[in-house]
Amino acid sequence: MFSKKIFNSVAIILSFISLSFNSVAQISDNFILLYESYSKLNQIEEIIQDSDKKIMRKYGVNESYVLEREINLEATKHFIGYQIKKFNDQRLIELKFSKDSIEEFFLENSIPFLSFQGKAKIFVGANDSFFSKSNLFIYESEVFQNELTDSMLLSSLNQNIKIDYEFLEDYPISSYEQEELLKSIESSEKGNWLVILIDRFDLNKWSIKFPKTSTIYLEDNIEFQNYLLDQILGEVLTVSDAIFKNSYLVTFDSGLSLDEITELIETMSVSTDILHFRIKRISDGEIEIEYETYLDKVKATEFFKKLGGTTT
Repeated sequence: MFSKKIFNSVAIILSFISLSFNSVAQISDNFILLYESYSKLNQIEEIIQDSDKKIMRKYGVNESYVLEREINLEATKHFIGYQIKKFNDQRLIELKFSKDSIEEFFLENSIPFLSFQGKAKIFVGANDSFFSKSNLFIYESEVFQNELTDSMLLSSLNQNIKIDYEFLEDYPISSYEQEELLKSIESSEKGNWLVILIDRFDLNKWSIKFPKTSTIYLEDNIEFQNYLLDQILGEVLTVSDAIFKNSYLVTFDSGLSLDEITELIETMSVSTDILHFRIKRISDGEIEIEYETYLDKVKATEFFKKLGGTTT
């Protein structure tokens, strides 16, 4: 009973943290923003140089498309500066890259891009085989809590993927128990999900295991955020690997005021989801616009519905 209360308390705390983080500041009007752990401040040059993949993931760029054409974004050319940003008690390095120059690079190289977003549920289990019933010690440790909150924050800010945690009360020790757990979750979960199991491998190392992908890592400490972020990305991106260019028509009422028409044209001009557009037909009752986008029909309809149009 006591352990159940602790698990529930941890879940409530993390839910509150996810709501209170200012994760709206992912892309501003002028910058695309990436975040790194404050502990990596002494590696700032290396972090900037290695930001290509994170920028492309944030824009929903198909990495295979870029690799096949041997296109190099060279993040340092788009880098503007960095500062230390605080999210509640968490300090992160905020990296600023020029939004305009990155999107211009994509267009010049005919690289399809759009706003990618995703969700995933993470089932978390912890165990210490060398010390009986010590799971509470693991869950309550500062290192463990920091790994959870950092993973949640960086996944949202850098990968545009929102994650929720659910804590396992019974740790699946044997392979059979792990397989049964995966079957049980698969039968009940409809979205993206992963299981992460943290256990003491020996007196000096911890094992970080992802049974869904049959992956295991050994660490001197309970450090798993980088592994978890990679696993989350792989899980979410498998459902949307290809990006196709589509052409649609959208119709607006011809009774729009001049200000409304101006706002509509400006919105379509600056949107990263609309590649090209032209006014195809104007009649007494309606204005018909033809446009190209990497959005599918459903998302394109949602986009123009907010602007008062009907996609056909």
